[in-house]
Amino acid sequence: MLNLKLLGTAAGGGCPQWNCACRLCSISRTNPQVIPPRLHLQAIFGVHGAKQFLINASPDIRFQIESEPALWPNPAEGSRNTPIAGILLTSADLDQVLGLLELREFQPLTVYATSAVRQTLEANSFFRMLERVPNQLTWIDIVPGQPFLAGGAVMCTPIGLPGSLPFYARHTQGEVHKIEDGHALIGLLIEAGGSRIAYTPSLPEVTAEMLALYESCDAILVDGTFWSDAELSRTHEGTPSARSIGHVPIGGPDGTIAALASLKRPQKIFIHINNTNPILDPESEERRQVLDAGWQVAEDGWRWKS
Repeated sequence: MLNLKLLGTAAGGGCPQWNCACRLCSISRTNPQVIPPRLHLQAIFGVHGAKQFLINASPDIRFQIESEPALWPNPAEGSRNTPIAGILLTSADLDQVLGLLELREFQPLTVYATSAVRQTLEANSFFRMLERVPNQLTWIDIVPGQPFLAGGAVMCTPIGLPGSLPFYARHTQGEVHKIEDGHALIGLLIEAGGSRIAYTPSLPEVTAEMLALYESCDAILVDGTFWSDAELSRTHEGTPSARSIGHVPIGGPDGTIAALASLKRPQKIFIHINNTNPILDPESEERRQVLDAGWQVAEDGWRWKS
């Protein structure tokens, strides 16, 4: 049986965000029972009784590991060990990779990534902290569209998505080999025990191919970063639109709800929710529209149940 759990569900900055006094963040601080705080998006998966895999490594990874007994070291296996068999990176975005630096305590790590993501991190001197002793870091290159087995039990297929390297990496573009389309940003198709789940926390566009893939799944975990395209500019003037940074907004005639309205089979769950998104408020009209359309809003701790 496939076990998949979300240890965090927020977009960059979490909720409440440290420098944000918007209505949603303020409620989350003062009335957390109304809008519960959220850690950065972090997923784990595996099969019952087996080693676990991380999807990305969030800035909150240490707290998330300590909150999940399945990720604790086992005293019976010595003073230094981990049940984490590998880390699958979907991009080189800071929110997805900073947690790797928290895992630098001379622990051997296996990291799955596209060549573009691997080269981006190798070009940054911070990540040399993961290579202080021999065999501390093992890279496994993955290719969009080519399935691979994680732990010999879970079939994973990278889903190539349109996107570019993150802002911080642009000055290193010349050090990274030519990036093929769909290699800077991926989603994941995860299959085990008869379950088929699509994990796409960033969704730059909805194509016919993506619709067909979603329809083949039992559950889809989909980019829920923003409700509207101009959402960021309402709290911080001069910020980019949702679509310009690779996120189809949820609402509107061309948003995610409308674009995926034809889906019948899968459970539909929004993840990677920004602190500005009104769906965080359970009493909001936007939350009602999400629920009426047959979607769930994932909370920290959400677990796949087949």
